[in-house]
Amino acid sequence: MRQGKLVVLLVAVLATVGVLWGTILAARLTPQLGLDLQGGISAVLIPTKGQGEVDQEVLDQTVHNIRQRVDAIGVAEPDITRQGDTIQVQLPGVADQEQAREVIGRTAQLQFRPVLAAYPPDAATPEAGALCDQRNDPPNPAPGEEVVLCLRPDERAAGQPGAGQDEVALPRSRWDRLRLGPARVVGDDVATAVARPQQSGLGWEVSLGLKPDGAKKFQEVTAQLACEPVGSPTRQIAIVLDNVVESNPPVANDVPCNVGIQQGGGAVITVGGGQQEAKELASIIRAGALPIQLEFGTFQTVSPTLGRNSLRAGLLAGMIGLALVAAYLLALYRGIGLVAVSELAVFGLIVLGAVIILGRTNGFTLTLAGIAGIIVAIGIAADSSILYRERFRDELRGGRTIRTAADAAFKVAFRTNLTGNTVSFLAAAVLYVLAVGPVRGFAFTLGLATLVDTLVFSTYTRAAFGLIARNPRLASSPLMGLRAGVVAASPARQEA
Repeated sequence: MRQGKLVVLLVAVLATVGVLWGTILAARLTPQLGLDLQGGISAVLIPTKGQGEVDQEVLDQTVHNIRQRVDAIGVAEPDITRQGDTIQVQLPGVADQEQAREVIGRTAQLQFRPVLAAYPPDAATPEAGALCDQRNDPPNPAPGEEVVLCLRPDERAAGQPGAGQDEVALPRSRWDRLRLGPARVVGDDVATAVARPQQSGLGWEVSLGLKPDGAKKFQEVTAQLACEPVGSPTRQIAIVLDNVVESNPPVANDVPCNVGIQQGGGAVITVGGGQQEAKELASIIRAGALPIQLEFGTFQTVSPTLGRNSLRAGLLAGMIGLALVAAYLLALYRGIGLVAVSELAVFGLIVLGAVIILGRTNGFTLTLAGIAGIIVAIGIAADSSILYRERFRDELRGGRTIRTAADAAFKVAFRTNLTGNTVSFLAAAVLYVLAVGPVRGFAFTLGLATLVDTLVFSTYTRAAFGLIARNPRLASSPLMGLRAGVVAASPARQEA
């Protein structure tokens, strides 16, 4: 590669690092720390014995319900995952143990309530706690009371017209609200809920299997609602789960007034959003109709002091490791060892910057295991620098000039580096997919750092070393050490 292109490559890398950290510093971004680094609450929930085989879809919906509750109390970046038949909950920064127990251990209650009135987000209502952005609503409304609850919006339509699936959902303060009458059907009245295509083939619906008492209650409430005007909110029945209206389908126009839906213990909810929405609604109903009784397998509090100590220990280990590697490179390679240290610095800045940005954009949480993955990756990055320099010395011993040796060494070293890093990345990817808990954090940071090492080696390392090799003064300087420890094959080929 010509000298001009090497200069452009070097400037591009430094400019990218500058923009990355300029953005981080300007926005005052910091890494999103996990439970073990900032303290908080960790719990493992297990299904109570005697419930039979656990429906995995219902368990997934239970995880979703717990996440919605935790989000509602303002916990930043909670980690709530299903691991087999158990649910692991980690709430960084939470110190109120009793509140956490109540929030994550509550069983979801399903209720079908008639809609009495609808309010837009900015409308005033006399009911206390009726605003969707308040956090002090009752955990589950009493079945016999009227209540004003928030209507969860369709997230796929929450953004601007034409917005895609990835559009950010509306904040709670912009949700519509519904005033609801007493619950007419509850979770115990529902036996099954299955998403299926409509017989006409034009859409999807949710088929409800109701117990005998539930079927009678459902017929009574739909008989009442069928007398309301078509298109009116008062013709709707709200499906409430965890203090939020998940759906509010209207009673079909062909249902007779004062007769209601009579389908021999069943009912059908027509869904306008397609297959995915029908499956989600069926899962929500099953999760409330067949609530999983959960008990705490473990429940522990990690103190903020312990978290800070863990963070200090991790950072200290990283700095000590980096200092030892830098001292070794300087002692072994002199000036080009100092360049290798700069390569490690660029590598570290990019990895740390990526961790910070991913924490703010994708919710990546840095844990002590993740720090361990970064520390291990320091060794991988140092290996890449050593690999290039040792190959460069081999090329010099073969009789090449400094400039040609630098170019030839990069080609060979890059192939070796790419092969080794590919193996490391695949191992990290497999570990990430198969592992659970903190081990995934280790695998993620290791894989990320491996990719960054390949990028830095092919850009910054190549450009910095190539420019030094093309500068006659630097190439011949004993302090730079390009010829240190090299015995030439032939004096006639020692020119730089």
